[in-house]
Amino acid sequence: MVSYEQDVQNIITLVKQAGHDIMEIYHSDYDIRMKDDQSPVTQADLISEKTLLEGLQGSSHGIISEEAGIRSGTSDLYWVIDPLDGTKDFIQKTGEFSIMVGLLDHDHPVLGVVYAPALDTLWYAYEGGGAFVNHKGKQQPITVSKEDTLSKYRLVISRNHFRQEDKDVADQLGITTFTKMGSVGIKYAMLAEGKAELCIYTTGFLGLWDCCAPHAILREAGGTVFDVDGGDPTYDLSTEKMTRGFIGTNGKHTQEVLTILKTMCSPSDIS
Repeated sequence: MVSYEQDVQNIITLVKQAGHDIMEIYHSDYDIRMKDDQSPVTQADLISEKTLLEGLQGSSHGIISEEAGIRSGTSDLYWVIDPLDGTKDFIQKTGEFSIMVGLLDHDHPVLGVVYAPALDTLWYAYEGGGAFVNHKGKQQPITVSKEDTLSKYRLVISRNHFRQEDKDVADQLGITTFTKMGSVGIKYAMLAEGKAELCIYTTGFLGLWDCCAPHAILREAGGTVFDVDGGDPTYDLSTEKMTRGFIGTNGKHTQEVLTILKTMCSPSDIS
């Protein structure tokens, strides 16, 4: 088996540098502009991406980045970058934003790093190496919750992209405990740390960069990630979107979740 241990250490160094750059902007005045899809972008998004792209320019792998798009490499693997996941949270100063870098082997994430600089917390994993959190310099391995009673599940939902349909799914599952969070990466890190059991994205809205790193971390922590059909998520380079949704659990009750999703989600929900 290929070891990605050195790769993950290199990425940790790189995202920390990007985090330093972002935090300098976080505490200053900055401009905000709206992209074509009406999502915001700031100087922090751009400077973080510049730092990450420059740090990866010697790699043989291709690169998929939210702002810069896709660049082919000489290998079949791709670095998948979200230079600032949770831009709205950055603007709102909730602290719940992150820098994410994953390594994708076709539809299989083999490495993931999620860094929340305002929280001084970094999560990472690589295939076969386990998952870890480093909070304020203290590092420890992480695993998903062992909770097996569905009604006691804790659902992580979006602070800025809340959908009533997802709460309706939770209601059908008997779940009553909700936590609103920002970044997708931080949501999935909560599952990986055993602080929640379920996160549901049933639309095709998420980009590849939203999902690659969190997917790798949750899987190595013992969780399960699947799409609305129950299969492995498809990383579609042609659309750059997770067109069949993105659902994470602590590895239990997958079938119950899928059954409810299929009865409540129309085809338009995942287009």
